[in-house]
Amino acid sequence: MSRFKPALFMGLLLLPMLAKAQGSVIAVTDGATYNVGSEVLMRLVPSPGAPPLQDVVFTATVRYVGDPHDVFTTPPTQTWTCPAEPAKSAYSLLWKIPTDARTGRYAIDLLGEDRFSRQIVSKVSDAGSFAVHRKLVKIERISLDKTFYTTGDHVDCDITLRNLTHQPLTGLRVEFSNRYWPWIAGPAQQAAASIVTVKQNMTLSAGGRQEIHASDVAVAGKVDKPTIHQYGVVVWDHDRKHVLDIAFSHLVLIRPPGVTSPKPYPLQYTYPELSDVDTRSYRHFYPPGLDTGAIHFDKSHTMFMPGDEAAIHFSLANPGKTPWKQLEASASLLDRDEKPIQKRIVANRFDLLPGAPPHQETLTFRLPADQAGLYRVEVVLSDSTGNIVAENDLELGVNPLPKSILIFCAHEDDEGAWAGLTRAAIENHIPIHFVYFTGGDAGSCDLYYEHSCDAAEALNFGALRMDETRAVLGHLGVPPEDIYFLGLPDGGSGEIWYHHPNPDHPYLSVLLASDHTPYLNVFEPNLPFARESVVAAVKKLIKMFHPDVIVTAHPPAEGHIDHIVNNYFVVQALQDMVSDKELTPESVKVYVDRVYNPKTNPPDPYHYLEHTFFVSGEVMALHQEAGWYYQSQGGDRALGHIRDFNQLPRRIVYRQMLDWDKHQGWNAKP
Repeated sequence: MSRFKPALFMGLLLLPMLAKAQGSVIAVTDGATYNVGSEVLMRLVPSPGAPPLQDVVFTATVRYVGDPHDVFTTPPTQTWTCPAEPAKSAYSLLWKIPTDARTGRYAIDLLGEDRFSRQIVSKVSDAGSFAVHRKLVKIERISLDKTFYTTGDHVDCDITLRNLTHQPLTGLRVEFSNRYWPWIAGPAQQAAASIVTVKQNMTLSAGGRQEIHASDVAVAGKVDKPTIHQYGVVVWDHDRKHVLDIAFSHLVLIRPPGVTSPKPYPLQYTYPELSDVDTRSYRHFYPPGLDTGAIHFDKSHTMFMPGDEAAIHFSLANPGKTPWKQLEASASLLDRDEKPIQKRIVANRFDLLPGAPPHQETLTFRLPADQAGLYRVEVVLSDSTGNIVAENDLELGVNPLPKSILIFCAHEDDEGAWAGLTRAAIENHIPIHFVYFTGGDAGSCDLYYEHSCDAAEALNFGALRMDETRAVLGHLGVPPEDIYFLGLPDGGSGEIWYHHPNPDHPYLSVLLASDHTPYLNVFEPNLPFARESVVAAVKKLIKMFHPDVIVTAHPPAEGHIDHIVNNYFVVQALQDMVSDKELTPESVKVYVDRVYNPKTNPPDPYHYLEHTFFVSGEVMALHQEAGWYYQSQGGDRALGHIRDFNQLPRRIVYRQMLDWDKHQGWNAKP
């Protein structure tokens, strides 16, 4: 008789438990991102709906996402349990982060053993994650001498700095100014910031704090009416090449002498969540004739190509109280000069009774094959005497369209210039994908939190802006799986392009305090903030989608460095692919926009051809509504400035780069 082996028997019994345990535990860290040299604490909670894992002891492995060799495994004596009640789960040390650790995203894997048999009963990959950043200095406090200033008043300020490292920091430079972003602002913006040097060659002891009192650091500027204003403090290294930290003061009010009204409002948020944004009830602002209750159009398809058979769906109903007898419904297609091209009798000698179900009608018009533009379908309902009972019309935007589209944007709100093209692609089932270079972490981050942002807050704010973009594009019909984010630092594209070509020496961003992308759900986790790495990612995306048209920003016709370098990354990738014979200049068209502080005559070597894209009023209404989802970027204020239907633009002018494959190296220096 064979000998009974309890360990083997227990292992066989536990095999079903192992299968059930996958993903049944969540690793919760006590922070979202950690400075190098600090400690990560972790506790375990059961996944929602998962059975409790009693008598299971877990060890953990921390790994750098994307690199299987960069791994830290907790010692066998360092273990966790997963109580059935999350409130009974306590934090304990997971990892003391080395001071030389790489910045970016780390994942947590768990391995669970039965407490008695020591058999493995649970393996959970990606049970949790966190980011690591590297921050040397923190501006802990900016205190102005008052909140209300009159033009000409002098401004005093108290500043507290803290050294976050275990080494002395020397040669620091502290500046006070009007609010601005030094790595984004051009020379004119920097001059307008009225920068004053508060301290030079300053030393901070290891882990130490220092108080700075600065008198007469600014003079309240001239304003025409009471105006909300903000000041900023920037800490630089000795050579004034790298920003170590930036923070902003509380909001102040500057008033002209003797003037106290009107009192302005600071940026606030209307909706508690993106899902609460209301994009439909405002439609009563439209002229009544464009949304009559008698003739109702299906407005889901208003963008077409020349020569298309345009199917028009509409319904006819009687919204009144008396019957309509012996009606005739006719429909006409009008060209952009309001001249009828085609006319159809849709229905004849029919009645519409009050409250009766609507008559559903469909007709098709063949659009002119050689003429883009704005067209209009007009439906008229008349009685037997020829009197018009009701009329309504539907605009159609007609343009040549590419076979596939790839749009590159600098930030999460830069796609707006292409709303017409976007909606045309969706309505005509043309593949369209979006790529966002930066996470937008600097754009109003401090206004969102109502104080200057640390690395964790900037990271969360960038993720919020990505959510806003998904909502905006979703309103236009783009599914979230067709939207990609690279997670570069907001405002850092210039540093990456000009000064950090090699991924071995990536750019350490200011707010994120990371030199690799720390975000979840990005195209390439832990993408180095280096030119070669970004260009390589762009090439991967182009190879994935083989676009007929690529959209990028105008070089350097825009007043934001991220927009300019957006183009540099894309064109460099295309030029490399031409050189490697992966595509030809004839196989891809490159369109550019100017959406941020455009300059009239950009000094660049390229040649351009201007095009006009015609957009229906319905699509421009969708575009207007979509912008409201950018609450963090003033979307709620845009909601307070609704343009009615007749005020919405119908023509979008953009440029095509004709010789993007030439002029290599012209933008190698700032």
